[in-house]
Parts: sequence; structure tokens; C-alpha cells
Amino acid sequence: MTVQRYHFHCVGGGGDVVFDLSGRWVPRLRALGLQADRVAQAIMAGAPDTDWSDWLVDVHDACGRRVLVRAFEDARSAKRSETFD
Repeated sequence: MTVQRYHFHCVGGGGDVVFDLSGRWVPRLRALGLQADRVAQAIMAGAPDTDWSDWLVDVHDACGRRVLVRAFEDARSAKRSETFD
């Protein structure tokens, strides 16, 4: 298993961006979705009255290649389903 660093940039439809300059080490490719959800949930928790409906987590590997795009709305849905499990 190779642990790789990924950058979880957050992009809004109006051109707003939160860059993840340091990145995060992720042990498995299949864990990227869960990590993207956590990033989105943390940002949404910081400004709960903001409309996050057009925001995305744009995940890139260390070479700058896009490997995943996840909507904040999907992260919000994932958090709701965790509370019912």
C-alpha cells in the first residue's frame, strides 16, 4: 500500500476558492470520498448559514491531476445518513 498526498481544494460557483496548500496523506484511493466529505463538512460547519449548494471539493494528486470531484451537497447528505446508522 502506498500512501499519497492529495489536495482538497474547495471551489464555489461564484469563483470563490479555498486552496488546500499543504494537502493530506490518504492511505487508499477509495478513502478519498470520505476525506472529501470531511473537508466539506468542516468548511460548512464554519459558516452554517451560507448557501453551499454550488460548492465542490476538487481533489488533486501530488502531480496536480484531478482524481475526484465531490459536491458539498453530497457531503451534507453523507453526514445525515451517518446520524441514522
